[in-house]
Amino acid sequence: MEKYISCIVHNSSEGNLLIGDTHTALIDCGMMFCAGETIQRVKDALGGRPLDYIFFSHTHYDHIGALPFFRKEWPNLRTVTTEAGAAVLLKDTPRRVIRELSLVAAENNGIKIDTTYSDGVFCGDVIVKDGNKIDLGNLTAEVLETPGHTRDSICFFIPELELLVLNETPGVQMPDGSMYPGYLTSCTDAINSIEKCRKVPYKFLSLPHLGIVPDNVADGFFDRAMAAIIACRDFILAMKKDGLTEEQMQEAFCRQYYTKILSTFQPKEAFMANARATIACTLREAG
Repeated sequence: MEKYISCIVHNSSEGNLLIGDTHTALIDCGMMFCAGETIQRVKDALGGRPLDYIFFSHTHYDHIGALPFFRKEWPNLRTVTTEAGAAVLLKDTPRRVIRELSLVAAENNGIKIDTTYSDGVFCGDVIVKDGNKIDLGNLTAEVLETPGHTRDSICFFIPELELLVLNETPGVQMPDGSMYPGYLTSCTDAINSIEKCRKVPYKFLSLPHLGIVPDNVADGFFDRAMAAIIACRDFILAMKKDGLTEEQMQEAFCRQYYTKILSTFQPKEAFMANARATIACTLREAG
């Protein structure tokens, strides 16, 4: 697809480029340790044109960690996020977590990264909400707010390409076809977001960390995503019924979901932080 180009350089990173007639946009800029190679792929694809936007699907380190280096390469680029996403990036804790987990990921891959950047580079320049449209020139990015993974999670529908670009709210499909449930803030919101995405008149589906997937992967994706979320919720509630402590729940969750394949996408430190969030929101919503 000439106007939607994958610039993903590592399975734990992100970056898909939209090339419109008048403007260009990268949907997530990926891991900090991948910044140099990702930037080169973007430059090669742009052929001398500037990068105008980076759209944030959400504000996690594996999706926007490379931002300081992109801002250095293209000082005039503007980031696009929701009001919730912009608010997150103004806080010290998320900025610290981005730095710390980026360092862990880099060390796990044997790469040294420069973290002397100013935290102020992590901010939202353009604030969007559900239904907004961003004109790129013969390409339109329609915003769908789809909370569940985070409160600021958004998907993008490109009607001219019949392309739906998902975030991690429905879950993450692994290369072996297994589904990893991605909800961290609300199971209920994730279920509602899946139903919302089903209604989009897409022909092509772009999945987190994979890019556009073939029909045999796209077919039935939302059914698999829903089943994975419900199974995760029921697994957590069964642990609660069995009287497991919080620590025991986390250990059991790790045994259930932290597979060898998932470990190539996500350091254990990040996985455990997400596990705690998933367990907490499930128990909270169960009352």
